[in-house]
Amino acid sequence: MTNTSTLKPAVILVADRTLSARYRVLFEGIFATMQMTQVPSVMMRHLLSPAVKTTPDGRASVAALGLRRVESSLLAQTGLQPQDVVCTTPERLGDLLGPWVKVVGVCSSDPLGRGMSNTTTSNFWSGELYTRRWMREMLTQLLKAKQRYGFKVIGGGAGAWQWRMYRDAVADECLDVVFEGYFEKTGPDSIKSILNGQLPEDKFVTLEATTAQDICPIRGPSLMGAVEFSRGCGRGCRFCSISKTSMQHLPAETILADLETNVAGGVRSVVSGSEDFFRYGADGLKVNFDKLHHLLMEIRQIQGLSFMQMDHANITSIAQMTDEQLQEIRRLLTWEKNSRYLWVNMGAESASGNLVKANAPGKVAPYRPEDWEGLLYDSAEKMTRNGFFGVFSLVLGMPGETGQDVERTLKFVRFLEQQNAIVFPVFYEPYTAEEIQSDYSFTLAKMRLEHLELYRRCYEINFKKVPLLYWDNQRCGGVPWAKRALLQMLGKTEVFSWRRAFNRLEKQLTKEKRKNTIDNVVIRTAEN
Repeated sequence: MTNTSTLKPAVILVADRTLSARYRVLFEGIFATMQMTQVPSVMMRHLLSPAVKTTPDGRASVAALGLRRVESSLLAQTGLQPQDVVCTTPERLGDLLGPWVKVVGVCSSDPLGRGMSNTTTSNFWSGELYTRRWMREMLTQLLKAKQRYGFKVIGGGAGAWQWRMYRDAVADECLDVVFEGYFEKTGPDSIKSILNGQLPEDKFVTLEATTAQDICPIRGPSLMGAVEFSRGCGRGCRFCSISKTSMQHLPAETILADLETNVAGGVRSVVSGSEDFFRYGADGLKVNFDKLHHLLMEIRQIQGLSFMQMDHANITSIAQMTDEQLQEIRRLLTWEKNSRYLWVNMGAESASGNLVKANAPGKVAPYRPEDWEGLLYDSAEKMTRNGFFGVFSLVLGMPGETGQDVERTLKFVRFLEQQNAIVFPVFYEPYTAEEIQSDYSFTLAKMRLEHLELYRRCYEINFKKVPLLYWDNQRCGGVPWAKRALLQMLGKTEVFSWRRAFNRLEKQLTKEKRKNTIDNVVIRTAEN
């Protein structure tokens, strides 16, 4: 392994390959991180997940936002200089390694493929998730290098909890420390200790929460132009890693500084990062339209921004907004590129308010569980008539789910066919040790015919509407026409594969249901 870079950093920061790609819009990143190895590697590396460009000395032109936060915190709080801390890519990692390296920090949102969206994908398709495959390949590379040079490897990112909850031979051997939580408050001191040869007593370290006022602006452009509006959530969903972390809102000056940094680095299409976009500036759960409005007005003054995509929003926050307020927000988010499909991801989870309350205690607040179903219908209509495109998510197989819950959710999905909306169902995946040991995961083996009907109806909606949304987003994000057209053609092949999978599964479930019915008749006859 030969160093070909002029840099000799003490700290190298790198994300897994799925988070080190030139995605122009958020949907590109979402789809790429869900792909299995049945998709040829050459297609992943050059079409779906093209590599991030780097400078001649190995610095990444853009890096995952989490790495940018770590980078800026280290430079602000440890005395390390810019030449000491380098964000790079998996392709250039080997060029930077050498005896001068003391710490390599790796991050991933799903290092072992245990995230709910990805476990759903792996239930349907053969092969291995690229998030898992590429992370293992990078850790294998680092393990060989650290045996030669003696540096320490630290794991982190949104998926860090997976290394604690699940055993993985390569990760167990390669990772010296795993950080969970936000880095800025206690992370820099921990890194200083490691640089001085002192590892934490416990391999798995939970970092203390950072006050939003103390978050340092990023020093370089972020992947997809991601910019934090808020961090944390605090609604208590049992299937989410930040469910108990209270929401904090970043100061407007930090958000604006991050946007300016992205524009200066050539990133003009950006993503607002928050678990609830419409809750920005709120004190608790009551929305504060004035603060959000003021922030968006400030953002519009930044020259060079072309397109902003929103990430998540909570149903109850949308319920508190008037049509006039939503129309004004839609206007303020119409920049140089006017998107016909300005989408917002909304967690519906189920049409059963009691089921949602049982599995996500704070999600319904400040409303009652019996209000939830009506809120879903109202929010879908409200977003459609005010120019937004709803991307709803559902969770199948939540503990306590009944056939009636599935039927109510299916009725809601049929309603969404008439709205500007798509809907993605995912399988429940446990997050706590107790639920993992009790095998609470929802899988194809636990699926019933009513689940399949719901799942298939969701995807029939998506087959019609996702291509339109995807094309529009890529257009606004500056994706060339030829690439858009090619991906549309590949998408048609995907539709055929999904429908074939649904048909196979329906035959299997029907056969099993018929067999169970016959077995029950035989048992009752024998008993009589």
